Amino acid sequence: MRKVIIQSGQPVYKLVRLSQPGTVLVRTGQEVKVGDVLAEAVIPEEFQIFDIVNHLKIHPSRLDQHLKRLNGEPVSKGDVIAQKPGLITRIFRASRDGRIVSLREGRVTLAMGEQKLQVTAPIAGTVVELIPGFGAVIGLAGSLIQGVWSNGLNASGSFTRLVFDFNDPAQRENLPVLKDKIVFSGAIITPERFRLLLAKKPAAIVLPSLVPGLVKDALSSRVAVMSLNGFGDQEIDPFSLVLLEKMRDQEVFLLSDGIGQPAELVLPGEAGQNSALFDEEVTLKVGSLVRLLGEPYLGSTGRVVELPQREERFASGLTAKAAVVQRQDGALIRVPVSNLLLLDVTA
Repeated sequence: MRKVIIQSGQPVYKLVRLSQPGTVLVRTGQEVKVGDVLAEAVIPEEFQIFDIVNHLKIHPSRLDQHLKRLNGEPVSKGDVIAQKPGLITRIFRASRDGRIVSLREGRVTLAMGEQKLQVTAPIAGTVVELIPGFGAVIGLAGSLIQGVWSNGLNASGSFTRLVFDFNDPAQRENLPVLKDKIVFSGAIITPERFRLLLAKKPAAIVLPSLVPGLVKDALSSRVAVMSLNGFGDQEIDPFSLVLLEKMRDQEVFLLSDGIGQPAELVLPGEAGQNSALFDEEVTLKVGSLVRLLGEPYLGSTGRVVELPQREERFASGLTAKAAVVQRQDGALIRVPVSNLLLLDVTA
């Protein structure tokens, strides 16, 4: 079952890794700061592909007779890679220093130049695990709010809760200073309002939910964007509000798992009791605190008061396991278990 954590004193672990093998530059137990290089790989700066068969006009069966270098060999600028003698000699030379990395189907591929591919720490903490050849896991403890969607970017900055009436024409030109801050707004942010926020150059924008028309803008933005509840018009739950208030004016981190993936808002601080590196199995039970995902209760929260053993048939035609949930307003509702998100919150 899906779960989100909204906790103080929570261990936080962030995996940082290269997209291809390289060298890990840190050790277990090392303290790292934001921006420290954890691992790097040396990769070609560019590739050059040359079709020997067609450009030199030779038969594929005679290719080996015209090749002057083998696969894997280093080459220097001007070296002859392939040559066809005759009345008019045809030659293919290396345009830069490099290495032959492929000889297939009459084509030679040169990898030329070098550049470093690096991954850096998006958060300050301690290296708790190494991923040999790829990267490391950084750990720390603090207050944590997990969201369910992000545009794939990480950010850090002073956290501010924006209280602003976008409907008041007199205020539209008077947004507060947001530069390099992680900003939370509980208002419905339309694409037009989103552009107003971007003009103030924040480090990140955190929203209760994302209206569908904003997804494209969020994905193309160079500013980190995080949605706590996903999509639609949902209000923030009271548990998240408590921790957001605790984060006010503090240096926090927004850590994304990738484009379209969940993200975490982290305030480094007190240590927690649970030191497990991986998530424990999530079990729904009577008394569990949940967030409702389906209409017409989208975004509301409550506690499970009953878990019937038999599957039930709902008005939509769906037959599924059901849960009886008492919402915060006291109303009792029966919903499919698949429409629940388990909340792990500070007691």
